[in-house]
Amino acid sequence: MTRSGSALFDALQRLGFKRWYERQLLAGHAHLVLALLSLLALLGSFEAMGLAQGGRAWNWAGVLASASVGFWALRRYGVLLSQAESVSLQATCPHCGTYGRLQCLCARPDGAEVSCRACSGAWVIQD
Repeated sequence: MTRSGSALFDALQRLGFKRWYERQLLAGHAHLVLALLSLLALLGSFEAMGLAQGGRAWNWAGVLASASVGFWALRRYGVLLSQAESVSLQATCPHCGTYGRLQCLCARPDGAEVSCRACSGAWVIQD
């Protein structure tokens, strides 16, 4: 689920940069917690496989499910944090150096055009 330029623009306009950035970090770290819980489930599935007399198919299903969820969560964690970092590196006004005080001007296919609330200088944040 990657964000298009207009989705980034909508989120920045609705929430503001600081809240958007906070939410990206929280969502990313929630996915990291899910990946760790999936690792515990994976280890539990392997342990149950060693103790079980029958029904190994269900144990393999548990291994596959927890590994799949863990892989997806870890990938999503990386995507969310890399996007948050990419946008945050562009959130400093090139004119006055103010960080994160943005006003959204318009959506672009490659990101969002923003202006600084301190000096009104405009630039493009690429997604």
